[in-house]
Amino acid sequence: MIGLTATPADFVDRDTFLLFDCPDGIPTFCYPYSQAIEDKVLVDYSLYKAQTNFQREGIKGIDLTEEEQNLLIEQGIDPDEIDYTGTDIEKKVSDKDTLRKQWAEIWDVCLKDESGQLPGKTIIFAMTQAHAERLMIAFEEIHPQFKDLVRVITSDTERVRDGSWGDGLITKFKKRDMPRIAISVDMLDTGIDVPEIVNLVFMKPVRSRIKLEQMIGRGTRSNEVCKFKDRLPEGVKTEFKIIDFWENDFNKKAEETNKQTVPVHVTVFNTRLNIARLYLNIQDSENFQTTIADLREMVNRIPQDSFQVKKILPQISQVWEDSYWKFWSQNKLDFLRMKIAPLLRFVPNVDVQAETFTSKVERLKYQILTDEVAESTIESINEDVSRLPDFVIEKPFCKESAEFCMSGQIRKANPQQLNAVIRNLAPEMKNRRDKENLFITLDLPDFIATRGYITLSEGGERIYVEEYRERVEQKINSLVENHPTVLAIRRGEDVFDEQLILLEKVLRQTLSAADVQLTKDNIHKAYGFRVNSFLGFIRHLLELESLPNYETIVARKFDEFSAQHNYNDEQLNFLRALQSEFLRKNKLEEVDLYDGIAVRNFGMNKVDQLFTKDDKAKILQFTRKLAA
Repeated sequence: MIGLTATPADFVDRDTFLLFDCPDGIPTFCYPYSQAIEDKVLVDYSLYKAQTNFQREGIKGIDLTEEEQNLLIEQGIDPDEIDYTGTDIEKKVSDKDTLRKQWAEIWDVCLKDESGQLPGKTIIFAMTQAHAERLMIAFEEIHPQFKDLVRVITSDTERVRDGSWGDGLITKFKKRDMPRIAISVDMLDTGIDVPEIVNLVFMKPVRSRIKLEQMIGRGTRSNEVCKFKDRLPEGVKTEFKIIDFWENDFNKKAEETNKQTVPVHVTVFNTRLNIARLYLNIQDSENFQTTIADLREMVNRIPQDSFQVKKILPQISQVWEDSYWKFWSQNKLDFLRMKIAPLLRFVPNVDVQAETFTSKVERLKYQILTDEVAESTIESINEDVSRLPDFVIEKPFCKESAEFCMSGQIRKANPQQLNAVIRNLAPEMKNRRDKENLFITLDLPDFIATRGYITLSEGGERIYVEEYRERVEQKINSLVENHPTVLAIRRGEDVFDEQLILLEKVLRQTLSAADVQLTKDNIHKAYGFRVNSFLGFIRHLLELESLPNYETIVARKFDEFSAQHNYNDEQLNFLRALQSEFLRKNKLEEVDLYDGIAVRNFGMNKVDQLFTKDDKAKILQFTRKLAA
């Protein structure tokens, strides 16, 4: 009766399994994406990974050529001040040529429409509104002829003047031919339903597994629900493609949990519990009593009429009684941490800026008490204080606390002094000036350094596509260079099916070796096309049009075998089912005559009703000669 999201949460502070009484994270019914693919309800995706050189190596002035350094100087930028890691791209720095190279890569590898000319419907997930706009500008510079092909779609573009939602670009993206490519910042990550989407481009890192699964879901709709077939590759949707520029973890199992951000109110509460623990042996001290008073004030802000709080109110009601706050033990502190702290996320009207500053000062207090002061904590407090405007600093109490924070005295502050800092400065943090915008835009030549990778066996070697293709093609070239069957085909001579079956066997043995592990999936990842046999692969790779596929040979041999025997229609139908089973497994065993997937519809032991023992032996002997 009630369906959970396709990616339910099982985190401590929000567990949808627990809410609906599903013990051990086991839902009443589960229909996973993998099953939906197998049932052809949804389509699978192929994954293409690429990164530019700057994304991999960063941008460092010291590593730039003299010509590139001169380009920076012409832009008014000192090369010595350029020192960015790859993860800083589009966060602290943007390079125009990086965007150009990424666009060129997208254009080359994305799935095109039925004409093969233009990209199919595509969503690009950008980091920020500014990043989206830069991508748009870069595309228009590269392809000025495609004026309506790409659009930025965000909440800003979808609102009309009165603040309501209009019939805007999302509707056009869904129903019209243009735009084909939507650049989105959060707006299209979830919920959007455009069945014709065949490309998803990740130009930002996604840390949340739930968010990642939902974003992937934008491309999973099947061909049956697509209305505009001309926007699909060859007029049909069999898959969609993910193009990833940020090494997102698409292979991570969905059931793995992700570290969640703890609400700042909970962080403050837990830090104060840590401080209280240090004073358990001197509970009559001023510092302990002040800490307990702060904890109680936070508990009193928990809304007891909240549905989530009401559920467990009988178990925790004592914390609102005066007697609870008289005498303290470690068990009481643990109770507050386990049962009460998570409820603080329901506190309304939290001043986030004030609480964030409070959290930093409380953390410093704990660090001083435990002789483990972190320089980063002091720097963060100083940075917050330095951004307070003059009208705040001019207040006497604020000025005194601000000067105290900016001086070296804060490193050895006592709890009373830090409490005064919180009291005087935390409420003023909402008035802080914005951080200085240190974002820098460059235009240095970049290039695509890596184009996807192949993983050899589970947990095995991971190599980039270029290296993998070189490895595969080196093996093939050494094999076929003097192979008599290949030489005969190239000379236009006739070859026997038996020679081709032997070639399929040799190719399978060579290309299934541990250092290559060429499979259907790896062929698709590395070369972009799908084949079901190694003959089909080298036919495509070496452009040997006269070389038949292995499936063609098998079908021909089955026809010959059937012609040699006087089988009735029912026997022929069964034999055709065995042919399908053989191609599925590339071999046939006796058990497959009874329980193969392709013959199950005929009924149990049907083979014994249709064929004699001698017939069955001949069928198995025949297929053994075909097996590759």
